[in-house]
Amino acid sequence: MKALRLEIEGFGPYLARQTVDFRAFDAEGLFVISGKTGAGKSTILDAITFALYGDVPRYTGTEKSIRSHFCGEEDPTEVVLDFEVGTETYRIRRSPDYERVKQRGEGTTVQPAEAQLWVRRGDDWEALAMKPREAGQEIARIMQLTPEQFLQVILLAQGRFAEFLQAGTDSRLRLLRSLFGTQRFEELTAHLRDIARQRARALEAADAELEVLVSGAVAVAAAASPEEIAAPAPAEREAWFAATVESLTGLAARLAGAATSAAEGADAAKSTLTEARGVEAQRRRLTDARDKVGALEARSEVHAEDRSRLDRARRAAPVSSAMEASQGAEARLASATERRDAALVSLRSAEVAGLAWPAASGDLSQASVEALRARTSELASERGSLAEALEAEGRLASLEQAREQAEGGLEAAQEARSHAQEQLAALPAREQALRTELDGATAAAARLADLEDAVAREEKAATAHERIDAAQATLQAAREQEATASARRLGAVDRHDALLRLRLKSQAAVLAGALEEGKPCAVCGSTSHPYPAQPTDAHVTDEAVEEARAFADRIVKEFEEFQDRAAAAATALEVAQAEAGGRSREEVTAALTAAVEARDGAKAAAGRKSALESELEALGAERERLGRLIEERGAAVEAAQARATQAAAAVAAAGETIARGRGEHASVAARAAALESARGLVDAVAGASEALGSSRASAEEARGAVERAAAATGLGDLEAVRAALLPRPEMDALAARIEQHEADLSGARAVVAELESVPLPEEVADLVALEAAAAEADAGAKEAARASSDAASAVGQFTRLAENHAVKAASTAEARERHQAVDTLANTLEGKEPNERRMRLESFVLAARLEEIVAAANARLTTMSSGQYLLEYDDSAQFRNKQTGLELTIADAHTGRSRSTRSLSGGETFLASLALALGLAETVTSAAGGIQLDTIFIDEGFGSLDEDTLEVAMSTLDDLRDAGRTVGLISHVETMKEAIPAKLEVVKSGDGSSSVAVVLGDG
Repeated sequence: MKALRLEIEGFGPYLARQTVDFRAFDAEGLFVISGKTGAGKSTILDAITFALYGDVPRYTGTEKSIRSHFCGEEDPTEVVLDFEVGTETYRIRRSPDYERVKQRGEGTTVQPAEAQLWVRRGDDWEALAMKPREAGQEIARIMQLTPEQFLQVILLAQGRFAEFLQAGTDSRLRLLRSLFGTQRFEELTAHLRDIARQRARALEAADAELEVLVSGAVAVAAAASPEEIAAPAPAEREAWFAATVESLTGLAARLAGAATSAAEGADAAKSTLTEARGVEAQRRRLTDARDKVGALEARSEVHAEDRSRLDRARRAAPVSSAMEASQGAEARLASATERRDAALVSLRSAEVAGLAWPAASGDLSQASVEALRARTSELASERGSLAEALEAEGRLASLEQAREQAEGGLEAAQEARSHAQEQLAALPAREQALRTELDGATAAAARLADLEDAVAREEKAATAHERIDAAQATLQAAREQEATASARRLGAVDRHDALLRLRLKSQAAVLAGALEEGKPCAVCGSTSHPYPAQPTDAHVTDEAVEEARAFADRIVKEFEEFQDRAAAAATALEVAQAEAGGRSREEVTAALTAAVEARDGAKAAAGRKSALESELEALGAERERLGRLIEERGAAVEAAQARATQAAAAVAAAGETIARGRGEHASVAARAAALESARGLVDAVAGASEALGSSRASAEEARGAVERAAAATGLGDLEAVRAALLPRPEMDALAARIEQHEADLSGARAVVAELESVPLPEEVADLVALEAAAAEADAGAKEAARASSDAASAVGQFTRLAENHAVKAASTAEARERHQAVDTLANTLEGKEPNERRMRLESFVLAARLEEIVAAANARLTTMSSGQYLLEYDDSAQFRNKQTGLELTIADAHTGRSRSTRSLSGGETFLASLALALGLAETVTSAAGGIQLDTIFIDEGFGSLDEDTLEVAMSTLDDLRDAGRTVGLISHVETMKEAIPAKLEVVKSGDGSSSVAVVLGDG
């Protein structure tokens, strides 16, 4: 991974947009990030981490802390980073969520966090992700490092420099795995374990299937054999299956012979029973036929009487239809007489009787049909002459309604014309009022801009008062923290100075402690040491002095940060007080209220201006419309007057026609109804008289037909014929009974003759005894057949189970051998028995990588520590299933012992961490498939080194140029700043914000 270019805006102390082109340092390979305490040196590295991972080492989980305190509500916060991984170039832009001014309306809104990622394609940038979550997933794929791992191998941030040196096996394994891509070895181990588990489960399933087969075979054998069957031991199963098959086969053969004998006996018993049943059935049929012949012959007299009755009824049948016809004719004659009499009564009792049949026309009951028809025609003709009068009478109501409507329309037209005239007269006053209001709205619109400015000024002053309270509280807290930190700073510096003085006083004892008999003294060169200096009670170690110095550095840095915070709070308070203009909160509030009211009133008045202009324009159009409307409604009045006159004339003409047509009746319709009623009554009498004459003739004809038919039967007079008649259903039933009697008698005699021709045994068979014997023989045969079938089925089932068991047992033995081989291999790769080193495969591979890293690190650490220290890796076996093979210790040449890396002093820890970080970068870069580490940043530790050690560390860093890497350092050490010509200077401006500048060479 190589950082190319960084842009920062609104981030930490950087308000204005800053651009850092790291490619400017490629030629030097080593540069220092310099600047005053609190200027924002570490923020450069924070921005790189934030761009890639969305958080920063010092503010993880608090994104809002990274937004610059110098940002206004409209200022953006974002970081843009261009970087290379392998052969690809990427650009990522990221911004946190923060409050900004609303684009519409008043107040602020939360600007959500954003992240976009692009990859370089030729001269263009191709989008890979446009959302934070998508960008995070892509960065994880591209970088192959978690944020924690990034901070251990590429960006060595404050407080985290020594993490890789002092990490446990698990943490170190995760980091090395991501750097060297060894996850595949762990996946291989897991894959083999999965295979072993699958084969173990398959083996368990196979053993279970074998048990099921044996259990099934035991159950089959036990059900078929009369002897007790026990399950065999696994080693005896093959012999047991063979012996049991032979035993079951013999049993099945014996039961098959018994079943054959039982079936033959059952067939013989069934044949005897069938023959006896046939003989007895024939005997019962003969007896039944003889009984039936006797019963039919006993009814011979009744049969003869039935035949005589049927003959007389058939001869009288033709007279029946003639009699029915005569009865119908008589009934129709009586009905016609009643209808004619009823019609006469209706006419005589009607109110229009005189109109229907005047007395001058003669006696109605003696009138001929022709006279009645003539009177009907006269009445119809008189009714037809009233058609015109009826039509006029029907239209009279609508004509009167039309006259009323015409008169009402005339009145409405006159009122509408008057209303329009009144509206036109009221327009001048309305126009004058609108013009007066428009003049006021125009004046208000002219003042609106000034009033808006006044409101904005007062709102800014009110906001400033709110910030004054917060700034005062912040300033007070910052000054209290500054005072506390100042006291702590003085104490820490004093303690370090005191320890340093004591250490210098006891230096002779320290040198004496390093003397060895027979070896020269480092001071005088003598090999004899008779009186070595002894440590006093006030003896102070280098470690104690170093710890006190590191503590003092931290306290001084805290004090400087609190100073910066107090200065920023004081500046913010001064700015807020200036914006408030020296007025009190109450004065500002009152002024703001008055300004808002004036602004809102002017805004409302100005808003009416356009509406008033539109109303005036509409008023002119209304004047023209009303003029046209008055003319139109005058014409409507004249038309309504003409319609009213015409409607009155139509009503008068209809009244004259109606008076002529009604005569003496109440209305024309009443006269027409009377004529229609009279015509109907006369027509009814004529029709009834005509029907009566026709019915008399039909009745006389029917009587003659009956007399002629009765004489033709030869049965005597009409009464004798009536006595012989039978209803058709009764006559049909009598004929059927006669026919059935003759057929039954003939059939019964034929059966008797047939059965008497076959001789029958005299003794009757005992069917009950024969049926019992046949049933017993059949049951025995079925039981024998079932036993034989069960035995044969058992032989087949047992044989199949034996064959399946043999096949399954053979395949299970092979599977058991394969499982044992895979399980042993999986255990070995997991660091279990038989693996004597208790080291997993991935740990074994990474141990080799760690050995390379340690070798590369020791090449530098030996020089930087003047041969005192070497890193060692520990791959000894551990207990309680702990991971092994990736532990680190430090070998001290002065003591000849190895100890924990956590026992090193601050300066020693820095040297070891630096050597390890550089060894890690070198090994990762040279490894096939490893991550390319082309840029490394270091943000602490150089101040803890003495001048000689610092010179060695600088020489080590300088060697990195030959490998093509770029190393960025953050340091307050003046010697380093002077020794490194390439710089990224961070400058703090007067308002507290910062800017950056690249300085190369002597410039």
